[in-house]
Amino acid sequence: MTIVDGEPVYCFKKALLTIHAVAARYSTEDPPPLPLPRTSELPVFSDNVIPSLLIHLDIIDLTTSYPTFNLLSIFPDAHKEETVNALLAVAPPQGEKVKWTPKEGPVLTTEQAYILRAAAVDACNLIVETARNLSDGEIQARAADGSSLAWLKEITVPQVDAWIWAVAKDRADYRRLERFVLRNTPYF
Repeated sequence: MTIVDGEPVYCFKKALLTIHAVAARYSTEDPPPLPLPRTSELPVFSDNVIPSLLIHLDIIDLTTSYPTFNLLSIFPDAHKEETVNALLAVAPPQGEKVKWTPKEGPVLTTEQAYILRAAAVDACNLIVETARNLSDGEIQARAADGSSLAWLKEITVPQVDAWIWAVAKDRADYRRLERFVLRNTPYF
């Protein structure tokens, strides 16, 4: 928790991820050994990876941030059209997997990190809301290869979280993207 503009901002990544992991682990047992919460409506488990990737993909637009937060220049290439288009294109073919440690990105203050983490929570909620509200015609129009995208109407924020983490880790061009750094925090 931190205070931004006099208001508390909470981002409970560890707690939410733990609840989701326990629910996923025991959801197939009948009866489960303990009461399990529904986790499909949890917010994104926001850390440094998800907001950083959403900035690089131009989903979080820092050009509209308040100048007093000094966020505009933290990822200077993030909003360049050619950079975004390359990241949104089909993944380049990968030969053998090469371990790549992401380059350390900009070091942020606690306030800056919480602003970006909260922006990621909001962005992922909007992604899911938008997907769920697509009409059948819009879904068909987006299914260029004829595959069914009807699953978009049922997508959850934890599924978006898992997908972002998977591509951030597995797609080589995404793996090379900088992630912001918050010092003196062992784990988000």
